[in-house]
Amino acid sequence: MHRTRSACFALVIAIAFACLPPASAAAPLCAAVPPPEPAAYAAHIREVNRALGIPPDYAARHDLRLQPEARDLVPVPRDVYGRKVEMVAPAAAALKRMFAAAARDGIKLETVSGFRSVAYQTHLVRLKLKRGMSIEQALKINAVPGYSEHQTGCAIDLTTPGVPAADGSFANSRAFTWLQQHGASYGFSLSFPPGNPYGYEYEPWHWRYTAGTATAANPR
Repeated sequence: MHRTRSACFALVIAIAFACLPPASAAAPLCAAVPPPEPAAYAAHIREVNRALGIPPDYAARHDLRLQPEARDLVPVPRDVYGRKVEMVAPAAAALKRMFAAAARDGIKLETVSGFRSVAYQTHLVRLKLKRGMSIEQALKINAVPGYSEHQTGCAIDLTTPGVPAADGSFANSRAFTWLQQHGASYGFSLSFPPGNPYGYEYEPWHWRYTAGTATAANPR
């Protein structure tokens, strides 16, 4: 009798699992449009930004989307200060290919900043506020916490020898010209050109990898 009940219970469990809808495929890392974030995450970001004094409608007015925060990260070349830099695996692999191609053309690319958590992005904004900047000025330089491409692990800030990190003069470098010509072959694009709608200053150094957008099947 005991064995019969156990067998029946096992059959019920098997049927229950068989009737569950199939799990939806996870959104690809570095998707062109990030998937909707859970309500709890959105509420947390609203509270973080409220504490910073960011107007509640700021993101909507600047067409900003909530960005996922990466968890599984891999190292990429250390930054110009020798600090660890990380990205998600597909972006890191694409960056490696792009760096190698640039080197073959006599261009040396260097990293400045990769993954940054929501907490670290919040810290950057707070530092600027402590230095006397208004929140409006700070948000022209640093993305709104929760909306930064850096927190996805898909974005990278780049420079080249002889150019200060995160400096507008990068736009006049051979490295920037090379990126404009070849970055798309590896899935990288300039996120914040002059006059961008997001309220950010022109950032020629900030490039984002987007899965599935490489323009060459076998980039150099």
